[in-house]
Amino acid sequence: MSAPLILVVEDNPLNAKLMRDVLRSRGYEVVETTTAEEGIELARSRQPACILMDIQLPGMDGITALGELKKDAATRDIPVIAVTASAMPMERREILAAGFDGYQSKPLSVKVLTAELAKVVSRPEATPQSSAERILVVDDEPRNVRLLCDLLSVRGYTVSNAASGPEALEKVVRERPDLVLLDVMMPGMSGFEVCMRIREDPETRLLPIVMVTALDGKADRVRGIEAGADDFLSKPIDQLELLARVRSLVRIQKLHTTVQQQGARLEEWNQQLEVRVKEQADQLARMERLKRFFPPQVTKMISEGADEMLQPHRSRVAVAFADLRGFTHFAESAEPEEVMEVLHQYHAELGRAIEEYEGTLEHFAGDGVMVIFNDPVEVKDFEEKAVRMAVAIRDSCAALCERWNRLGFDLGIGIGITTGFATLGAVGFEGQWSYAAIGTVTNLAARLCAEAHGGQILVSERLLAAVEKLVDAEPVGELELKGLSRSVVTYNVRALR
Repeated sequence: MSAPLILVVEDNPLNAKLMRDVLRSRGYEVVETTTAEEGIELARSRQPACILMDIQLPGMDGITALGELKKDAATRDIPVIAVTASAMPMERREILAAGFDGYQSKPLSVKVLTAELAKVVSRPEATPQSSAERILVVDDEPRNVRLLCDLLSVRGYTVSNAASGPEALEKVVRERPDLVLLDVMMPGMSGFEVCMRIREDPETRLLPIVMVTALDGKADRVRGIEAGADDFLSKPIDQLELLARVRSLVRIQKLHTTVQQQGARLEEWNQQLEVRVKEQADQLARMERLKRFFPPQVTKMISEGADEMLQPHRSRVAVAFADLRGFTHFAESAEPEEVMEVLHQYHAELGRAIEEYEGTLEHFAGDGVMVIFNDPVEVKDFEEKAVRMAVAIRDSCAALCERWNRLGFDLGIGIGITTGFATLGAVGFEGQWSYAAIGTVTNLAARLCAEAHGGQILVSERLLAAVEKLVDAEPVGELELKGLSRSVVTYNVRALR
């Protein structure tokens, strides 16, 4: 059974080489091109078992090329797997919706690529080969050929023959024998010349060659050694000597073959290891980039493949805003080093509380922070945890505020919390993404925070209804908050019950 043919349409030489090496190591036959137009023609003429199609190509792109393939009766049933550098789930869904049979993202993963291929192409089976060692007998005398062939065949060897030097060279290339019995004296091309030609080819330079000659001169043996012969047999042939020399050299050849196969497997493993190391390094680099733009919970979910949550979605959340009262005046009047030290102490307290109560830090800017609860990770009793976090921050920062006040820094922390529905997802542009919550709930939390005095935690009536058994709160009244069309009934959380 012939190996399945895979058509690779890829204009990046490194990616093309990786796919070629992986496919060939798995037993596939490969044909390549760098343009969609030529890929369509190759698909019609070669009828591959599958096409690996890059999406971003010069000229016609991969999606357009797929449309052309599907319109043609000769190519419409050929499976096509998309290969793209984009990792955004929206584009992935669009690609699969376009009619591709699979999806492979860059950097390429050997494991994922072979698994994707296995879904649409049967893996080629190894071609059965005889376990008998193959011996090529080269002699222009039919009687000699018949004698040697009979002797070796009876002993279980697979024997073929050639009557001339050119025929012998052709069969060496085509049949890949394990040993050559080579007559010295032949018309046209002599055995010496045949031996030298075999040794010139890197693929056959280690092939065992036994020169068979009626000559017995020392000069001819020296010439044979210089030509590359491994051993000699004199005519008339001694059967025991023949079989002993053949067994010895065939054993050596099998050892050479084993070493070469092991070397090839080691090279393949090294290549796969190199690819895996690169994949892991790329993944770590990607994770580091994500950490610069997304909260840890979002980064973790993306790394685990749950990147659909980056798409806009609606969730019920609790939103808490916190910032320092008096920070603007402090930042304008204090030394930059003092400002940085205050922020470092303040953020350290915020970070501990946010992590303890399972909040997601949406963003922070200087002294202002916004924390989301119940997205992207669902949190049980998320409104209660938002309030507990706020109380923990207020209490831990109270000691900081006393210390800052002794240093002459008039600072206090104000917090605003509410609950409701928001639209969440990734916003930004290529290379600069962030995870955001958008909606009235975030605006209200920000306005409540802006109204809070130092040491106050202002919450909306809706949030208080969800946690009224947890907190001791006093009404502040209805506040007309900037940016909102209606007044909001507001409460100050004094303590937890």
